Amino acid sequence: MPPNVSYPDIRAEDLRRAARNRPGFWAASLITATLGILAGIAIFMGWLILPDAWIPAQFWPLVQILLALTPALIWLISFSIGNRTGNGMRRAVFLLWLVTAALYFVTVNPLTAHVFQLDVWLYTAWWSELLGRLLVIAPLELFFIYLVVRYGVYPTSAFHTLTDGAIYGAAAGLGVATALNLLSVFSPGFPDLSQGVLQSCEQALGYVALGALLGYFMGQERFRRTNTFYLASGLLLTVILHAMFFFTLNVIQANDIFLQSLDALIFAGVFAIILFAVIYWLLHRSRRAFRRMAALLEIREEANKPKSLLADVMQMVEAEQLEVRPSPPPPPSSPGNDHDDEDELESLKKSWEALIAEQEAGHDKL
Repeated sequence: MPPNVSYPDIRAEDLRRAARNRPGFWAASLITATLGILAGIAIFMGWLILPDAWIPAQFWPLVQILLALTPALIWLISFSIGNRTGNGMRRAVFLLWLVTAALYFVTVNPLTAHVFQLDVWLYTAWWSELLGRLLVIAPLELFFIYLVVRYGVYPTSAFHTLTDGAIYGAAAGLGVATALNLLSVFSPGFPDLSQGVLQSCEQALGYVALGALLGYFMGQERFRRTNTFYLASGLLLTVILHAMFFFTLNVIQANDIFLQSLDALIFAGVFAIILFAVIYWLLHRSRRAFRRMAALLEIREEANKPKSLLADVMQMVEAEQLEVRPSPPPPPSSPGNDHDDEDELESLKKSWEALIAEQEAGHDKL
């Protein structure tokens, strides 16, 4: 919840909208991870050796670029198909991926290559690689993802559910992965089709999960009254996971710990699936809390409404506590009453005749 929003300003429908789920996001992430693992199985079985031999040399640069773009395009297409809330969010996700990839070439890459000169000292020892990733690469890349999401979609109306943070974070993470894959294409290039598929999928799986985790913390910071250091703690946690994941990935690639050519991809896929499962569980708890608050607000609003007397009467009638009964019939007339009425009329007639006779007698005397 934004800090400038007070409780009287909150409406139940706003809470329910913020708690809305995005099934297309989870489906797209699962499809990307599954296809990546299936591609690794195809490489392990040797099914890509024949297509690799058929690719002409003049088309190899174009094929490498397509390999670098394929994981992100698979996720974007799957998300667009699964997301039925409108074209606005689809455009926002696509533009965020594109802008992140483009800006990486002019921001993070010059810093790592020319300012910190990672190529000179990063791979001289295992501890130098771990420290370089923990203190330089991970903070730069994740803070870059944070800035793109924070100033790209965070303050706009496109960011209006708890899950949107993870979605936009994943899109920005895929932008970083795409930029790194393209840098590998330009220098030194993929040695063959199998290595190109493996490297593109490993990078995409790692960055999409890490970006989604960072986006989750941003969504919590936007819609809930979190502690001042909540987002900073989330960023620090994501930095540590980033450094440990890619350090472990390089160790596995160098030693073939599990299965030759497939071990690193399996590790990346399992890491992404576990991280997405944790994010889903955390978001499920937050959405449930928001729905509960919405129900409490509706109960309070209903209790504060002035009661209507007519509404209470109608409610009692509907509950059959009040019955509309017909008026009682007049009592039947008895024979004695009819006789009394006749006597009264006869007496009145005699009095009237006596009065007339008295007036005529007085007139004769005069």
